[in-house]
Amino acid sequence: MIIIDLIFKSFFSPKVVLDYVVKMKLEWRVVIEAVLFVSITNTLLTHTFNSVVFSTNQSQENLLEPYIDIVLNRPVFLSIIEIIKVFFITSLLTYGGRLFSGSGSFLNVLKGVTWIHFILIFINIGLFVVIQLNITLASYLIIITNFWIMWVLSECAVRTHGFKSTFRVLIVGIILFILVLALFISLAGVVGFNFLEKAGSSA
Repeated sequence: MIIIDLIFKSFFSPKVVLDYVVKMKLEWRVVIEAVLFVSITNTLLTHTFNSVVFSTNQSQENLLEPYIDIVLNRPVFLSIIEIIKVFFITSLLTYGGRLFSGSGSFLNVLKGVTWIHFILIFINIGLFVVIQLNITLASYLIIITNFWIMWVLSECAVRTHGFKSTFRVLIVGIILFILVLALFISLAGVVGFNFLEKAGSSA
């Protein structure tokens, strides 16, 4: 398959494309370079798009100030978050799948997740164009895109772990994500509370 064919088929036949991608013989170095490429490219797009949106919504400065400080003023930090997100999703799919006797390797899952983020580059460009033309239509497309992302990530888990039902993987994946997110929020709250407690006692 050529790259353009893979890109188009990713929208309508993600199962076939992911099966092809995860079976590709690639070294770790190549996959890591791909992760860096998609993460930095998506960061640049996010930075550029939000700069344009912010420039047309100056009156919302006070409400958006914390977000703007991260997205518009710290693109390097945002790119690090993108990279962490790729490895977090890969870890969740890899080790979450192994809890249910999956046989997928971290590298194969990483190839699939990286490819999905590569396709998101084109989706984000399309969404930005639609946002400029019709914000209502863009809102519906964003919802559809989020469902598409969850579905193809489930397909990735199916292809790498040898599972049979994408729908079951989707449901289990959502539950695992909620549990991990709840655990992370709880730990962040405890760490934040302890930090404030220590800061208060040393004042």
